[in-house]
This record gives sequence, structure tokens and C-alpha cells, in this order.
Amino acid sequence: MRQSPVTLHRKVLQPHRRAAALAEFGVILGAWSVVFFATFDFGISTFRSNLVTHVARQAVRMAIVRGADAGPELPVWGPAAITLKLTDNNEVAATIRQAAGGLLTSGFEVLLEWPDGDNEPESRVRATVTSTHESILAGFIGRGKIPVRSVSTMRIAH
Repeated sequence: MRQSPVTLHRKVLQPHRRAAALAEFGVILGAWSVVFFATFDFGISTFRSNLVTHVARQAVRMAIVRGADAGPELPVWGPAAITLKLTDNNEVAATIRQAAGGLLTSGFEVLLEWPDGDNEPESRVRATVTSTHESILAGFIGRGKIPVRSVSTMRIAH
């Protein structure tokens, strides 16, 4: 029995088409994976940056109400610079840690400074918060840790 040219043509090309489809699928899957992980990584990076900024703002807000004229309800902070990690077990770290709302702040470092040299009303307080974002995609090119930093300055209220 003789096969038609169309049937013979399909049998000859079938393995090549499967290989081409498999190669195309691999390219598309690879590109899709990069886009997916890049979107996910960018979202985490943006969240971390926003959290660092939020903690810096809240830290300086907490410091401006704890100046030299703070009432007996609040302890006085400053004018000596305070450097701490949010995981430290002290009053200042615990107070600032509450500002993060229970979110993961294990790698956060805080520096509270009084640039004017005192903690009197209208003097400035500066909070610098630093952390790192461990990027998924940047890790492939050798730059896995990206520094994240935020600085906030306000005047002491009392």
C-alpha cells in the first residue's frame, strides 16, 4: 500500500516540529520566568524601601516629643547620638520597633542624631535608617545585596 505524499510529509517533519516547539517553549518559559521574578523582586524592594522610610519618619517623630522639656510620662532622648538595631533589647529600640507595626525589621539599623548639639525645643533631630534588600535577580550577576537608606529630620516639639 502506497502512502500519499501528504502523509509521508507529516511523518518526516513530525519529530522536527516537536523539537522546534520544545525549543520555543523553553525560550518563552525562560523569558516569562525572568519577568515574573523581576516583578516580584521589584515589589519586595519597593516594600522594603517604603518600610525603611516609614521607620525613619516614625523614629524622628518619637524623638521630637522626647526633648529636654518632655514631661514625666516620656523619657528624654538625646542630645548624644544613639545608634541601634531594631532587634536590640532596649527602650529606644522597642519604642521605634512599634512603628514598624510588627513587620520584619531584623536588618534595620537606626542612627538618631541631634545636629544642633542639644535637645531643646526647635533644635533638630535626624533619624537615619539603613537596611539591605537581597535581590533575587541581582544575585545572578553578583550584586545580591542592595543598600536601602532613608533620612528624616524634624524640629523638637517639647
